[in-house]
Amino acid sequence: MRVVSVVTLALWVSSASLLTTPPQSPPRVSPCPGCGFAPEPLAYKDVTGWTQIFDGKTLDGWDGNPAVWKVENGAITAESTVERRVGTTYVIWRGGEPADFELKLEVKADADIHGGIFYRGAVGPAPPRVTPTPRAADAPGAAPATPRPQMPVPVVPADPKWNVTGYSLDFDYARDNDGNIQDTGGRPEPQIGWRGNVVRMEAGQRPRVVGSVGDRSALMELIKLGDWNELHIIARGHQVMHIVNGQLMAVVIDDDVAARKTKGVIALQIEQYGAGRISFRNIWLKQ
Repeated sequence: MRVVSVVTLALWVSSASLLTTPPQSPPRVSPCPGCGFAPEPLAYKDVTGWTQIFDGKTLDGWDGNPAVWKVENGAITAESTVERRVGTTYVIWRGGEPADFELKLEVKADADIHGGIFYRGAVGPAPPRVTPTPRAADAPGAAPATPRPQMPVPVVPADPKWNVTGYSLDFDYARDNDGNIQDTGGRPEPQIGWRGNVVRMEAGQRPRVVGSVGDRSALMELIKLGDWNELHIIARGHQVMHIVNGQLMAVVIDDDVAARKTKGVIALQIEQYGAGRISFRNIWLKQ
């Protein structure tokens, strides 16, 4: 009878274990320890390296109809009433025609007024309207837009001397289109970038949604009704984006070489629709 030593038996057991138990992988380690930090939010109040383009007291450097635009309580204001309706008009910053830039300002609309902030704009009569393609004016999934009602002839008519076309951040008291990216410079419909979406523009095609930044209705609730709102516009190359109260609202990637705007004036707008006052203050530019 062959006697197997305890040592030999232990070696056999150990060998069997090596054959049946897979080797253990070493714990995974991040190739970049410490790289998972969270980025900081935009510091809207930080204007280091920015230029203030409105002095808070006068319209020096700005050009608009003096029957419409004035400075009150540190803000550039315009008002349209039922008795004294104002035609759509602009006050234009005459300090240059920025191409790539960032713009910060605060805006407040009250009652039922409509307005906006224009950039990369051209001064002069509006170009002829192009026949729109079906539903081109509608936000994704929305019902077709209803035509605006005919308005009475303005007491203070619009003047081509103070008309601007180009990209704009739409801002109305009603908030429905606030934060949208418009282009009034000859495209079939002005609304090209709807709040909550990243939109790509290509020649001969309707705007196409390529991404989302949030729910359109939920984002609207971040806009203060009848109060001051902080706007931040960023234009870089063929991309523009709108930020309202620290929240990204809309992005447009404009790959339509013939239609996109590369530089132009900055202007503030009051529209002929509705009645009320629109005010702008704390206007800063970074190029």
